Amino acid sequence: MTVFYIISAIFLIFIFFVLGPALGFSFSVFGRRRVVKVDDPVLVKPALDPYRERVIADYHYLMSCSPEQVSVTASDGAKLSADLYDRGKDKLAIMVHGYNADPYVNLAAQARWFYDNGFDLLVIYQRAHTPSPVKHNGMGLIEKDDVLTWADMISQKLPGRKILLYGISMGGTAVSCLSDKVENGDVCCAVNDCGYISPYDQMKRESKRFHMPFRMLIPIISLYARIVVGIDVSEKTTDHLRNCRLPMLFIYGDADPTVPLSTGEESYNACLAPKTLVIAEGAEHTVAFLKDEEKITAAYRDFINKYIR
Repeated sequence: MTVFYIISAIFLIFIFFVLGPALGFSFSVFGRRRVVKVDDPVLVKPALDPYRERVIADYHYLMSCSPEQVSVTASDGAKLSADLYDRGKDKLAIMVHGYNADPYVNLAAQARWFYDNGFDLLVIYQRAHTPSPVKHNGMGLIEKDDVLTWADMISQKLPGRKILLYGISMGGTAVSCLSDKVENGDVCCAVNDCGYISPYDQMKRESKRFHMPFRMLIPIISLYARIVVGIDVSEKTTDHLRNCRLPMLFIYGDADPTVPLSTGEESYNACLAPKTLVIAEGAEHTVAFLKDEEKITAAYRDFINKYIR
């Protein structure tokens, strides 16, 4: 009986202190994100607070342009949607937002800049983020294929457009992960704005903030991600960037607690395509453009002049 009690105690400890937290973490990380609009007062994004009025104004300006609601079917059958701003320009920026965010929370200001500087726009809604009905997000690893699907849709619907891919945070990770897979000749270049290197690295960093025993939990989290979501959380952007087919602009803030500057430097160093790294001083996560617009827009112009002719 003593052995039975010992085994039962070990089993219960495993359930309560390893399996339960690991599954809870997995459900939370890979589950649907019910995101809040940029003009909703309940939105909590402390890094955005100093710029909130500006971003709301840019969002309302873009909405006043009456974008067309468009959709595609992803390679796995998922239904995805986006806002298309089509004025017949010869350049188009595909704006790819980050984790747990409405696209305009992350990208209203940047999208307006590209719109005002001669680009049409496709502002996509990532899978498992409202209004997408998909149950699981892939932290950028599935989303990379979604972005390629969107680029192909633009080439079919609006042939001849020169396409720039702009990804921020998880969107930047997706853009970097597809950088060695692009076969669409209309895609000219890409921007990685504060993207992380891998879901594994990002989850490990976040688990430290919440004092979670990551080394104990990661085997179960990795297994959940592989079986339920269909991704390998250890997949790294740097492995793709070493075979990158696109000129890349990397944008990182040196005060980013979520994706530190060292991540941007590692990504930049791994990339073997033509590349530029811009560092926004004092910028936290996803607000480099808002913190140092002059420096970032100068980098935009130089990058566009080089790679979108």
